[in-house]
Amino acid sequence: MLTDTGRGRTDAVKFALRCVAWSLGLFGLLRSSWIQSHLLLPMTQAQADIATGAFGASSLPVEVTLACSGADALALCLASVLAYPAIWRMRLAGSAGGLALILSLNTLRIGTLGRVAASPSWFSALHVYVWPAVLMLAIAGYVFAWMRLADSREAPADNAFAVGCFSTNRSLSPIATARLAPQPTRRFVVFTAAFLLLFAAASPLYLESTAVLAVAGFIARAAAATLGAVGISAHATANVLSTPRGSFLVTQECISTPLIPVYLAGICAYAATWRRLVLGVLATAPLFIALGILRLLVVALPDAVMPSPIFLVHAFYQLLLGAVVVFLAARWRHGGRAAPRHALAGVIVGVLFIYLLGPFYTRVVASPAGLPPDDPQGAIALLPAFQIGLYLALWVAAFAAVGWRRFVAGLVMLELTQTAALLALHAFANHPGLATHVRDVRGWAVAGPLLIVAAVVNVARPRR
Repeated sequence: MLTDTGRGRTDAVKFALRCVAWSLGLFGLLRSSWIQSHLLLPMTQAQADIATGAFGASSLPVEVTLACSGADALALCLASVLAYPAIWRMRLAGSAGGLALILSLNTLRIGTLGRVAASPSWFSALHVYVWPAVLMLAIAGYVFAWMRLADSREAPADNAFAVGCFSTNRSLSPIATARLAPQPTRRFVVFTAAFLLLFAAASPLYLESTAVLAVAGFIARAAAATLGAVGISAHATANVLSTPRGSFLVTQECISTPLIPVYLAGICAYAATWRRLVLGVLATAPLFIALGILRLLVVALPDAVMPSPIFLVHAFYQLLLGAVVVFLAARWRHGGRAAPRHALAGVIVGVLFIYLLGPFYTRVVASPAGLPPDDPQGAIALLPAFQIGLYLALWVAAFAAVGWRRFVAGLVMLELTQTAALLALHAFANHPGLATHVRDVRGWAVAGPLLIVAAVVNVARPRR
């Protein structure tokens, strides 16, 4: 399999940062009052008029508001296209095509919802489940197809060849192939960014899904059966697991982890054949159901190991993702055989910091404003110590050769972002309309150190 060059890694990091920046910028722009009143509202009304002309008047009054504009879907699509490292002519053309696609689909959405307004069940199904899924899949398909077209247009005509996940041209020299074909790490960054954006956009679907709730109930029952098999009294009622150490409610949020889009991105980026790709995708559900069961089994840990198992239950996926990130960084830097040793050393250093110095460090960082009061799962309280622990683990596992100056610079940057984040969270706690989702806190806990390490390391010339 092809490997990344130093430039390829730099380009991948730049794309990831650009994608985040474009997303935040477009979301903020489209939520500004002037844009909403002078652009989005007239555009939405125009779509409603077109839908009425094409499908006829609604059988019942349906209010078409800014929530029907498709602005969030448009921001996600345009951010992915504009951040991709293609020539600007291709980016502008891709943005125009994405705009036309989303406006067309949204007009069709408004029209169909108007036609079924008299049937509450049909209206709810189309509005809450069907159309969000259609928009999500359409955007993903369009963005990936455009990326493939942009790559093929930039490859020289006399050396053109398929640039899909699995196709290579053996007649080309290895140097030419490495230059023209998309690199695995670059593909992984592209897929991860796109899948995470879609995962966030689709959250209303899976967080309210009765099917996902049924899976949560199955996980609770399976965990109860497993605990019972080893002699621990446990039973499950619906989606509640009851044990001698307390009862644990398993909801859609508990099993909808950001690890799922990261896993799918890895499968799409690194599967060597279509058969492996299909098997990897099909393994998603059983794999994460098994992880969900394992997550609940930590309630069986003795008090000497974990006095409060609810903390580990809530933080399970965050800790697991941190460990996976450290291992992948070690494998990227040191290769397959040496990776486990370096990854283990990094994890040990990170865990020791969190366990021994974490409480003291959290008090120091949180002293300017204090921790926000609304933190039932302890995600915010864990954030400062976990981020420093992950930063140390990444540095020990993969980036010690970069030098202590850049290590200190990154550490200072991370501490500043933590203080700013805690101040922002404290301000949000006083405004109910700006409440932060615990999933976002846990996602930033991992993303923050990764972005800072990537920024600091790529200032230096890549070293091996």
